[in-house]
Amino acid sequence: MYQRFTGALYVINIIVQAAFTLLTPAGLMFLLSWLLVDRCGAPTWIYAVTITVGVLAGFISMIRFVISASEGLERLEREREKNNKNTKNDKKQG
Repeated sequence: MYQRFTGALYVINIIVQAAFTLLTPAGLMFLLSWLLVDRCGAPTWIYAVTITVGVLAGFISMIRFVISASEGLERLEREREKNNKNTKNDKKQG
């Protein structure tokens, strides 16, 4: 029961962090484009360029994060299975 609960929390954590890594660059680029248009007098088409760059950067960052997090999750599952086997073998011997 405890392992399922912690596994679910780990997955929720990965989803929240993936959404954060996707949206943060887009939001920052939107802020940058707003500042450029409002303060510096840049043309409004700059919104499309900067937001597109932000979304692409966020998407790449999210993909890299999800890949590394899934590798970490697989490693934890292998260690958990190894520990379960060692516990069962210790109970049989003891």
